[in-house]
Amino acid sequence: MLESKFFIAGGDPFSIRKRSDSIIQSFGDGEIEVIDSRASGTAEAIQELKQCCEALRTFPLFSERKLVWFRDVTFLGDGVVGRSEGVLEWIDELQRLLENSEGVGCLITAGVVDRRQRTIKWFLEHCNGEILDMPKAMGCERYVLDAVKRERKKINPKALEMFLQRTGNDLMAVDGELNKLLLYLGEKVEIEIRDVDDIVVDLRENDFFETIDSFFGDDRERFQRHIYRYFSYREEGRPLLVALQNRLRLLIQLCYFYEKDGVESITKSTLEDLGKRYGSLYSGKAGSIFTQNPWYLGKLLAIAKKCSLGEWIAFYTELLGAVVELSMRYGQQRFVFEKLYFRLGLAMKFTAIRTSAGGEAVG
Repeated sequence: MLESKFFIAGGDPFSIRKRSDSIIQSFGDGEIEVIDSRASGTAEAIQELKQCCEALRTFPLFSERKLVWFRDVTFLGDGVVGRSEGVLEWIDELQRLLENSEGVGCLITAGVVDRRQRTIKWFLEHCNGEILDMPKAMGCERYVLDAVKRERKKINPKALEMFLQRTGNDLMAVDGELNKLLLYLGEKVEIEIRDVDDIVVDLRENDFFETIDSFFGDDRERFQRHIYRYFSYREEGRPLLVALQNRLRLLIQLCYFYEKDGVESITKSTLEDLGKRYGSLYSGKAGSIFTQNPWYLGKLLAIAKKCSLGEWIAFYTELLGAVVELSMRYGQQRFVFEKLYFRLGLAMKFTAIRTSAGGEAVG
């Protein structure tokens, strides 16, 4: 086992964060160099691996100890990038340095990984490796009961049932809502149903549409937080896929009007003008922009501009294909949406590059 070398991965970001914090704290006044992973393609992954290797070769400047934190690595799962020859070569180089970089520690954190891969087996065998998967409902229940006991409180069984229904199996949500509930309780000893109902947010109601909004955004951490929470109390991803398809139909229409008619903003008069020219084509059809609120369409138009029409249509085709993949990966459906998210982010990035270079954003 390599001293001061850590590898932590899995589907439970809350537990990964807590374990990472404890490792960072154990280094005391040591120098911490953080390399955030944002790779969505092979070239970016290789660049990040090179940066991590260079950091491992560099000794601390301002203290006797140094820890390199390769944070939230995106390409160690079951994906094309992680299996590419160039990435595998640099992972081999990283592992060689981990065996020989005395005096410099390393912490690698990642999401869900493919434990069958040779590289993952190496990290688990040679480093202080851990896989922290999402807890089951009983794990969350035990977490709540232990925390309540530490505070010398009690919780009514019905109140506990309501609490877990509202938070799901998301330990991050459980921890946050429980701290809020205990603070609200004050000197009172027993948590009752009324207390839970007063203070604990029902994440099932709020998170569905927030997950959809985050899917079309560029904040990866926000998306991962919402998709994780969505599947913490749901096993079936098809309702989410249908909602994404409906949102995408609107984006395709808006992108068409943006590219063909030069529509830069949506107002009531803009929608009326478009309706006079194209409304008959949508008569009686569901998913038309002419049944939507202009303010809402204005927000969607800003997103529609991020890809070309051809790319939106190609992505819609991928969503249709995802129906089959969902049926084949029951119990692991969250990974299907994570892959789609990175694919969409890549398309948006290429469109931005072409636009900034003066080219047309066309598919």
